[in-house]
Amino acid sequence: MRKRLLPLIAACSTLFITAAVASACYAQDFPTRPVRVIVPYAAGGGSDITIRIVQAKTMELLGQSLIVDNRAGGGTLIGTRMAQTSPADGYTIGVMDPAFIINPTLVKDAGYDALKDFTPVSLITATPLILVAPPTFAPKTVQELVDHVKANAGKVNYGSPGDGSAGHLAMEQFRNHFGLKMVHIPYKGAGPAVTAVVAAEVPMLFAGSGVVPFVQDGRLRGLAATSAKRLAAIPTVPTFAELGFPQINVQTFAGVVAPAGTPPAAIKKLHAAFAGATQTPEIKARLEQLNQFPVGNTPEEFGTFLRDNQARLVKVVRDSNIKLEP
Repeated sequence: MRKRLLPLIAACSTLFITAAVASACYAQDFPTRPVRVIVPYAAGGGSDITIRIVQAKTMELLGQSLIVDNRAGGGTLIGTRMAQTSPADGYTIGVMDPAFIINPTLVKDAGYDALKDFTPVSLITATPLILVAPPTFAPKTVQELVDHVKANAGKVNYGSPGDGSAGHLAMEQFRNHFGLKMVHIPYKGAGPAVTAVVAAEVPMLFAGSGVVPFVQDGRLRGLAATSAKRLAAIPTVPTFAELGFPQINVQTFAGVVAPAGTPPAAIKKLHAAFAGATQTPEIKARLEQLNQFPVGNTPEEFGTFLRDNQARLVKVVRDSNIKLEP
């Protein structure tokens, strides 16, 4: 019996050694050709701008070109599915935002699981949302706003960049926390939504860092931000946390993921390049100018971030019974 097992043991040992050598060679050689970075939005959007800011430095650290591939459509589903079904070899990755973790709950046939079908690489930036209102709107503080909406239950509108957007979910989180009855007015993107609140077509909106100039020049009033600390560009705007409402915390983000099964050696090198680029002083300064908080964390930390944010956003979706069609 022992004699019959010896050839099998030898064969298994050979396979193990071969696999170990192959893995070591992969770690040493990767990447040997350009890496495609899928952005599930059109050029010029938040995720696209963020990746292009870190692109050159990341290429320098990675030793290969990064080719940004904008694949907009389907509420980010087209680009996300393309990243999901690409070969898991490290040569195709994706840059994702909150839609990535919430679409499988919002959309019945999203076709992917954000936590199972992808491997985290690194979180590049986290960006707070800011609750804004026209300067002509009577409430001047969060508490005054809450009191106003309660006194006018079901009669006060709020805008958002669209159904299921981060701005929509943030307002629903806000509404649910305070037990408010409000009417949602979705717009086709952040631009039209901000234009509408500036024109006082709607009295309030949760918007990203693109709204900061409107607050700075007085076209909008900032009531509170969802960040842990105040934005340097608008230092008079408090955070929800310091007002005593840390539960209002929906933020947007940009992070790099790879298809599940991507070799750890590739993930390690991709992480080192992206995180290293994000943490360089010049890149941090450029991101902070856009009112984004640079991160550049580990794959494990980014994975925890995704799980925590998904749980938080799924609760908002279920509490508000939000549904979208693919």
